[in-house]
Amino acid sequence: MDVLPGGGDEKILYVDDEEGLALLGKEFLEDLGYQVTAVTSGTEALQLFCANPEDFDLVVTDQTMPGLTGQELAIEMAKIAPQVPVILCSGLKIALDSLEGQHSICEVLLKPEVFEKLPKVLRRIFATRMEP
Repeated sequence: MDVLPGGGDEKILYVDDEEGLALLGKEFLEDLGYQVTAVTSGTEALQLFCANPEDFDLVVTDQTMPGLTGQELAIEMAKIAPQVPVILCSGLKIALDSLEGQHSICEVLLKPEVFEKLPKVLRRIFATRMEP
């Protein structure tokens, strides 16, 4: 896998209801140079985001979670800080393509290819945000 240069000071909120995947995502992104906060609940993610939306430059979230789904989380976050992009990850392709571009969702990644594609997607998103 070709890994692009990682992050600088970008801060990512990583959300997955499976604790092992949340920790794996955090470690993976930190190894790329990003600052990462990982949580295992959409509700907890929303509370953190509401308290300090400026603490996050991007959100990576699983779609299928108890409580708030990734899509519901993106909708609520967009009400607070619509400029913060959301990457939605799912093992199910059904109807996910239609979510891209809605409620700050800028990308939909399918599992298990998330970690393979995430470095390039992040660099593209952050490079686009830095353009004048």
